[in-house]
Amino acid sequence: MSEVSIAKPISGPEALESCLSELRKALSKDDRFTNHMAYSGFIARIEFKFYPQLSFIPPVEREVEVKEGDTASVEAEPTVSETVEIPLRSPNQVRKDADLPQPVLVTDAKGQSHEEWKKVNDKPPAVKVLGKNIVKGN
Repeated sequence: MSEVSIAKPISGPEALESCLSELRKALSKDDRFTNHMAYSGFIARIEFKFYPQLSFIPPVEREVEVKEGDTASVEAEPTVSETVEIPLRSPNQVRKDADLPQPVLVTDAKGQSHEEWKKVNDKPPAVKVLGKNIVKGN
């Protein structure tokens, strides 16, 4: 059986998941979002600008304000201010970076091909030899 990667355009839900994944990665580096932190409430402002490439869909610019808990004692300046720039990448690179499945063309032993969606792993598969794990390519 063989597999060949298929370059398909990114769907709307995939684009959204990719954007959220990049925001999650950037913000998770800040200590204020670790498990031991707890807040009685918060306010967040998320600026979102989306520029689809080679598409008939127009760009989107939207500001979302999230309010939670008591807002009476809000500071004038935000505690966390993060800008995430997402570069233009190929559809399968976007899927890989966001840990999404990618389309692949699978050919079975009879020579018949069909499309499947699989998560791509960069690590070469392990091979068992005499009870020891040996990684191909090393």
